[in-house]
Amino acid sequence: MGKHAARIGVARWTVLALLLLGLPALVAAGLIVVRGDGWSALSPGNSACDRKLKVVTASSFAPVLSALSARLAKTDSCVRMDIVVADGRAAPDTVRQTGADLWIPDDTSWVGTAPDLGLARLGPDNTIGTGGAGTVLADSPIYMVTDAPTAAKLRTAGDSWLALATLLDKDPTVRLAVREPGTSGDGMVGAGSMAETIWTGQGMDASAQVLSRAFKKTRTVRGGDLALPRLPGEVGLVAEYSLVPQLTKVAAGGAVLAGKDWRVALRYTWFPTTAALADDDRAAALARLLEALGSADGTEAITAAGLRAPRSAEPDEPPPGAEELPTLASRPMPFLGAHHVDHVLATWYAEDRQTDLLVVVDVSGSMGDPAPGSKQPLIKLVAEGCQSLEGLLPDDSRLGLWEFGTQLDPPRDYHELLPAESLTPSHRDATLEACKKLNTHSSGTGLYETILAAYKSAQDNARKDVPNRVLLFTDGRNDDKGSKLTLDGLSAALKSTADETRPVSLSVVVFGAGESTKESSAKLEKALEPAQGYVDTLSTADEVSAVFIHVAAGGLHG
Repeated sequence: MGKHAARIGVARWTVLALLLLGLPALVAAGLIVVRGDGWSALSPGNSACDRKLKVVTASSFAPVLSALSARLAKTDSCVRMDIVVADGRAAPDTVRQTGADLWIPDDTSWVGTAPDLGLARLGPDNTIGTGGAGTVLADSPIYMVTDAPTAAKLRTAGDSWLALATLLDKDPTVRLAVREPGTSGDGMVGAGSMAETIWTGQGMDASAQVLSRAFKKTRTVRGGDLALPRLPGEVGLVAEYSLVPQLTKVAAGGAVLAGKDWRVALRYTWFPTTAALADDDRAAALARLLEALGSADGTEAITAAGLRAPRSAEPDEPPPGAEELPTLASRPMPFLGAHHVDHVLATWYAEDRQTDLLVVVDVSGSMGDPAPGSKQPLIKLVAEGCQSLEGLLPDDSRLGLWEFGTQLDPPRDYHELLPAESLTPSHRDATLEACKKLNTHSSGTGLYETILAAYKSAQDNARKDVPNRVLLFTDGRNDDKGSKLTLDGLSAALKSTADETRPVSLSVVVFGAGESTKESSAKLEKALEPAQGYVDTLSTADEVSAVFIHVAAGGLHG
C-alpha cells in the first residue's frame, strides 16, 4: 500500500525538505498531518474551492504536485489536490482503493500492469490519448554507476546498455545492483531496459534467459536506499534525481556511464481515469492541472524536484547539479510493454511465475539428431530444459508432461508421462525423473492430433485466475499418415473448442533453420489463430534452454 502525502501550500524550501528528509521524516517532524479519513494534508489551502482531485503519484514526483498545489488553490480556476504516494506495483491497487481521478506513475510502463483501472488510454501507436493520457510530464535518466576498472570493461564492450547485458551474461566478475523492481520504477525500468537490448537484437527467449542469469548476480536494494555499487565489479543502476545528491561520493574512484545506444529514463506519465474525465468539474480540474504542469511554474517545480521537464523550451537541460553527467544517447528506449514488465517481475518474484503448464515433447526419430552448436541430441536439450522448470515454478503451479509420436498409446499419438498436478515435493521429484527419461522412439509425429488433445486437456483442467499454458516442442512435421485431421481441420476444431472463460495459452516451439521449416511454421501458426496460438522457431542449441526460462517468466506470447 502507498504511503500518504498531500495538498500543500509551500515555498520552495518545503520542496527541498521533501527531497532531503523524505516523506516519513516530514510526518515525524509534524509537517504532514494525517487526517482521520486516511488522507494526508500539509495545509488546508482554499477550502472554498470546489474543484477537487484525488491524485496517486510516485514518491519522487509528489514534491512537484506539492509545490504547485498552493498556486493552483489560489487562482480563479482553482484546484485542490489530495495526493497519495504509491510506488511500483502497489500503485494500481492504491488507485483502485482510493477512487483516484489521476495516476502519475514514475514510468509509462506501469500502465500495462493495470488493465482494469478504467484509465484513459494511449492513442493509436502510443500517441497522446483522451484527456492527455500518456503525456510525459517529466523524466529522469538512469545511469550505470561503477568502479573505474569495470567502467573500462563496459567502454571496451561498446559503452552501452547492450554491453552491460552482455557482460552480465558472459563475465563472471561483473555484477548488478538495482532497487527492488516491484517497488520502484528505477529498478523495473533499469533492469527491464537492460534486458530489452537483448530482446531487440536476439528475441524474447534470449532476453528472458539473460535476465534470469543476471538476477543470480544481482544485489536487490530494498527500501529507500540507492543502488550505488559496494563491491568491485558491481554496476548500480541509479536514476538522475537520486544520483545528483550523491555525485561527490561517486566521484571518489567511481565512474558514471549513460550508454551510447539508448537513452534509458523514467517517464512520469499522466493517466486520468475515464470516470473523472466524464465529470465536468473533475475534467476541468484535470485540464487545469495538466496546463499548470506544462507552464513555467510547473517546469520550476519539476526542476526543483531533480527531474527534467520534457515539455519545457530546453527539454534535455539537466537539473542543477547534473551538468557533469555523461551525454545521453539521442535514441529513447521505448517504454516496456506489459509482457516485458512481466518478465522483470517474474524474474524477481517466484509467486509471479504461478502457472498451470502442460509440456508436450516430440519423441520422433529426428529429435535424436544433434542440435546446431551442440553435440547433444535435441531431445536431451529439451529434457534438460524440462528439468529446469521444477526449480523455476512455485509450489502452487501445476506441471504435467506428455511425449508424442505416432500411436504411442493406441489409438492416441501421445502418452502421458506425468499428470498435471501441484508441485509438491513428491511431484517435483517425479518431474525430474520423468524429464530425465525423455528419449526418442522410432516413430513419426502425430502433431495435429496431439496439439488438439493437449489444448482440450489444458482447457478441461483450467483453474480460475491461474495462467493456463501448453508448451509443445517439435521438429514441426506432421507424419501421422493414419490421421484424418488436416491443418485446416485442426484450425476448425480449435475454433469450435476455444472458450474465453477457459483461456489456454498455446505455444508450439519448432526446431529448424531451413526455409521449409519457416514455411511450415508459418502455416501452422495461421492454423492456430482461432486459439491465439503462437509458434516460436529455434535454430540453435542455446535457444532451447531459453524457451523454458521464458515460459516460466510469463509465457511465450508478447
